[in-house]
Amino acid sequence: MKNEETNKQEKLQTANKTHGKVKNTPQAPLVTFYETVSLRIKTELMSVRECERLKRITARDTRIIRHYLRIIFHNEDRILRKNGKVDTSLLDELTLTTSKNTQYKLRTSVPHDLKKRYPRCSVDEFQECRNKAIWTYESWKALKDNSKKELGKPCFKNKTPRTFFKGTGSRGTFQVYHKPKNAEAHLWIELRDSLDTRRSGKRNHQKLRLPLAFSPYHEKKLELDNIKILELVYKSRERKWWANFTLQYSVPSYQSTLTPAVLGIDLGIKKTAVAVLLNSTGRVIMDEIRFIVDKERQSKIWQLSRQIKDTQRKLNNSLNNGQHTKQLNSTLFRLRRRRRSITEQELGYAVNQLVGFILQLKKHYNLFISVGYPKDLQNRHRRGSGNKSLRKKVHKWCYRNFITRLKHQLAKHGFESYRVVAVNESWTSRRCSRCNSMNTTRTGQGQFKCNQCNYELDADLNGAKNIGKRLIRYVLKPKFNYIKDTLTEDYHPLRHYICFLPLGQWLK
Repeated sequence: MKNEETNKQEKLQTANKTHGKVKNTPQAPLVTFYETVSLRIKTELMSVRECERLKRITARDTRIIRHYLRIIFHNEDRILRKNGKVDTSLLDELTLTTSKNTQYKLRTSVPHDLKKRYPRCSVDEFQECRNKAIWTYESWKALKDNSKKELGKPCFKNKTPRTFFKGTGSRGTFQVYHKPKNAEAHLWIELRDSLDTRRSGKRNHQKLRLPLAFSPYHEKKLELDNIKILELVYKSRERKWWANFTLQYSVPSYQSTLTPAVLGIDLGIKKTAVAVLLNSTGRVIMDEIRFIVDKERQSKIWQLSRQIKDTQRKLNNSLNNGQHTKQLNSTLFRLRRRRRSITEQELGYAVNQLVGFILQLKKHYNLFISVGYPKDLQNRHRRGSGNKSLRKKVHKWCYRNFITRLKHQLAKHGFESYRVVAVNESWTSRRCSRCNSMNTTRTGQGQFKCNQCNYELDADLNGAKNIGKRLIRYVLKPKFNYIKDTLTEDYHPLRHYICFLPLGQWLK
């Protein structure tokens, strides 16, 4: 009997194992993206001693980061790798001594002993300042290599504190606590710092508690488990302290076996955005077109622009007559701030509408997105270019901010970076999307007509179709073995776009 029972148990275990193997399907790789959320520190709830301590921490961090930068610049030949990155272990051999044996021996003396210069700073704080200095140097070097102008060395005139890293449990230099029952502040930062530890002869680091202005918006936006990095920033113009949290998200990448399609998006002035889908059937369906316009906010923006223009005229007259302009300056500042906030609302509305439309199409198509980016558009319409009204319209809208927001929102839903490409939109509004002819006319701002094939449609819709076709042409008729994003200047290999072959009829 016992042998039969053991055999039954073994059979059940093997069946469970094989059943588990069948059920285990390969999961999609994760897409990691970061988001920054800023909260104001309520210094009015802090004591004078705590405010002074916060100032001293940031001032000390700035001095250490400057010291690290000087050491990196003077020892570039020694600490740089072949790829141009800074070797942290070699930098530590120049700056930090050790109390325990390293890989070879105990390091009791270094050329630049930072512990001797800053005796009340811990090793963790030195490493955080070191990482901030390395990041500053490497970003400056990348800009210098890609820029034609001569760039000066980075120098921090204002306070530049280190980036604090969150650990697990008691590790890490800061912790975030949510206290909903606290009437003063619902969110607190507990900052671990060793500013006065050695002077008072203590072993444990003192902790500085910072109250934050926590609103329902931050309650939806801020997820405490995803917080990785904290940066304290002092804005001298506002005379306020801010806490910038960096959140890390990991979402399964968007993978599909459906038919491929490209969504062309044209950004405009009167129409915020126009989107049209180019699928393998070669037909444009009305359900796959979106005109995104917020007329109420646009009318408010134009009204505020007129008020700003009138206020500027009054201000110039008052300056010429030698009158007081304090009230006019405050009115102008208030109107500009109001226009900026409404423009941000219009931008967010358009992005949310586009994301909802894209998520609907995602269910039926293997979707790629081509966004037209008017590169150097504002430089071509600078003051003195001859068209004053067009220059004001162009400078009103922020295309770069729109595209970066769209990419960030789509990354939350697992869209890989190569699926959202910003292409150059030059001549897309003048070219016919049916026969590729340039013999076209635009009757007004919204109507387009081709004189060769007598094709008539909305001008922004024609531009959106050409923007989608441009990405297809880059893939099917490549000059290089990659696709370049004109906004971020990232290079995506052509192997990501193998499925574009059924879309070749759009190029005929």
